[in-house]
Amino acid sequence: MSPSKIFLYFLLSFIGGIFIASFLKVPQFIIYELFILGGFYSGIVIIWSKNPFFKKIVIVFGICLIILASGILRTQIVKPPEDSPPPFSYQTEETRTPIIGEKLSAFKERLREIVYQNLSPPQSSILAAIVLGDKQKISSEWKEKLNIAGVRHITAISGMHIVILSGILIWLGIALGLYRGQAFWFALILLWLFILMTGVQPSAIRAGIMGSTFLFCQKIGRQKAASNTLILAAAVMLTFNPLLLKDSVGFQLSFLATLGIIYLMPFFQSLFQRIKFLKTFNLSNLLGMSFSAQVFTLPILIFNFGYVSLVSPITNVLIVPLLSYLMVSGFVFLLGGIISQPLGFVLSFPAWLLLTYLTSIVNFFSQIPWASLTFQISWLWLLVCYLILFLLVWRLTQKEKLKFLRY
Repeated sequence: MSPSKIFLYFLLSFIGGIFIASFLKVPQFIIYELFILGGFYSGIVIIWSKNPFFKKIVIVFGICLIILASGILRTQIVKPPEDSPPPFSYQTEETRTPIIGEKLSAFKERLREIVYQNLSPPQSSILAAIVLGDKQKISSEWKEKLNIAGVRHITAISGMHIVILSGILIWLGIALGLYRGQAFWFALILLWLFILMTGVQPSAIRAGIMGSTFLFCQKIGRQKAASNTLILAAAVMLTFNPLLLKDSVGFQLSFLATLGIIYLMPFFQSLFQRIKFLKTFNLSNLLGMSFSAQVFTLPILIFNFGYVSLVSPITNVLIVPLLSYLMVSGFVFLLGGIISQPLGFVLSFPAWLLLTYLTSIVNFFSQIPWASLTFQISWLWLLVCYLILFLLVWRLTQKEKLKFLRY
């Protein structure tokens, strides 16, 4: 049992304790018993056992019990009574006041003005959501259309946006003459400045932490450690606010989307690389990222919102590959608008063209009668869905190991 596996067991025990306490009221005496049993098992085996392997397993098990109890206790300490409204620190993301510096806020307001002066709705509101995290001005009609078409995720600052933006910034850093390692840190700093500019939205922070974790593992060549690091990031966030696990759909989606990218992206990449058109234009990576994130988040979306888009596979193939170009053209347009109004107007044309294409696709597919299905699933079916997904991931992982052993 390696140290990394032991640490992973500790993290999962803590998250497991939070999960149990989020849905069940655990009596105090059971929590104390877990603490006592964990200490008892560890103490007895240290004194009496002479088998190092057995001793290690029992000690790890005992510590896991103590950490499990700590997760339960931590949740119960901050969990408000069932009949009371949630405290301010746990309000929903829509009602929470963004904490942002005055200069950064003024800069964002200037960028918002550039967008709305040069583009008309719905193009302006969609671009503001993608590049500024400003979703408030998307009309209810267009939110519904995006939902039906299965591309609402492109208007939220998500892990996919963070990875795409990081790739753009790394390319920019290299173009400016930086080494790849320097370009990574250059991208990371600008990435977090971007997250600050969007208003320090909890969804953006979560996407930033989880996306940065994934990118850092890629940088050091430890993709296999990405899932462990992701779980560490989740455990740290839950230490500060255990209520995120149950009450924040944004936290659930960020975590599951990143987990999907880690485990399913290689499968979808190899699948899309078989399509000559996608391989020629290097679109397999982006589509692989999008589909892997969507597969892992689909059950939780159905559970919370009660719908599934049947046209989503088609609309994502038609729209997601253009997302990086849309972000680049959007940022270039904003930069030109800061320099001068006429330049901003001229540079807005590529962004307008891409946005018009996007809105046309969404408009067309959202009007198809069978574009989406509305139904609900229970928490039991939610667990079954994720059990099937994890079994699928395990099978794919085993196949990859067999391929590696053959070579």
